[in-house]
Amino acid sequence: MKRLILLSLVVAAIFSFNMISAEAASDTIGLGKYPVQVVAKKNTELKDEQGKFIKTVAKGDKLLLQAIKGKSGVIKYSSKSAYISLTDVHYIQLVDGAKTIPYDEVAAKLKLVSAMYPSLTKLQEIGKSVEGRPLYSLKVGTGDKEILLDASFHGREHMTANVLMEMIDTYVKAYVNGTKIEKYDVKKLLSEVSIVFVPMVNPDGVTLSQGGKVKTSMIKLKAMNNNSTNFNRWKANINGVDLNRQFNVNWHLIKKTKPSFKEYKGKAPNTEPEALAIKRLIDRGNHLAYVSYHSSGQIIYWSQTKTKFSRTKKLVKGVSNITGYKLMPVTKKNEPIAASEDYFTKVKDRPAMTVEIAPFAGEASVPLKRWNNVWKQNKTVGLYVANEARNW
Repeated sequence: MKRLILLSLVVAAIFSFNMISAEAASDTIGLGKYPVQVVAKKNTELKDEQGKFIKTVAKGDKLLLQAIKGKSGVIKYSSKSAYISLTDVHYIQLVDGAKTIPYDEVAAKLKLVSAMYPSLTKLQEIGKSVEGRPLYSLKVGTGDKEILLDASFHGREHMTANVLMEMIDTYVKAYVNGTKIEKYDVKKLLSEVSIVFVPMVNPDGVTLSQGGKVKTSMIKLKAMNNNSTNFNRWKANINGVDLNRQFNVNWHLIKKTKPSFKEYKGKAPNTEPEALAIKRLIDRGNHLAYVSYHSSGQIIYWSQTKTKFSRTKKLVKGVSNITGYKLMPVTKKNEPIAASEDYFTKVKDRPAMTVEIAPFAGEASVPLKRWNNVWKQNKTVGLYVANEARNW
């Protein structure tokens, strides 16, 4: 009997060990096709999977991260996995905006930055897409004041995610290195005003537009796409709802249509989880200003606040001067209608704008050849808005 009990305990222990091992393994986030080169910021230890010392990595040595496991970066060493503390390394380049950046890369890189710089950043899951992809916000900075920037409301407008990911890459690096970006002392600025980034509001739509795999039936998607297989032009979320027509500001004025690759407002405001996530972020947050990035037209839309109109006008003019984008007039003909920017202005009575980053691209995503100019025009926008907000 004792032997049977002992055997049961051993089996239970083995089972428990396997469960713990599987659970521990599950926190590994593979970078897959998007490894990141890092440099040691001090002499630091490289360890094996059991935590045993392998060797000392000297300050300035470069490594290629293949994955993230908890607070450690995973590299290949002698054909095996080895581990180094993420807080002991800096990334060299987080993303390449001149290339298409898919959702999986955005999610992995946000987690990496959050693990590398826990005192500077805060990563939050603010919701999930229709197909279950987590929607992330990343706060960069230690300042109590905050501004909000988001991108990729529309699937084909995924270059806007490149803009925000490149901002994160550039601003974090400048903060850590204590360097300026043009006239902005980044560390001092972000110590007063934090920037909350939501780089990809519509990951399902982006994935479809980029030619990636989605769970939704192609028969259903083709029906919403006028029986076309050209999904590069897809704007909506995977349900065929335009997320930037989902906010309860004159929503009723939009003509009723049906699910489509563009312009369908949905059965009611806030029916789609992605739009609802942004609504809740706006409602719960105390953001002093909001910039929503879209991709085609090189124009800036904005709404008139009830109070402090001069502050709003100055801010949008400043972004217009930096980017060279045309500032659209605020008239009765151009009244707010169901966009996130309109909702922010209505409920917060604070400055908000929709920034269209590139020349009109028609029913397609912006060509990558536009990237260098787009980035040059937008590199300092986040810093400019934060700098204005520091005095409010």
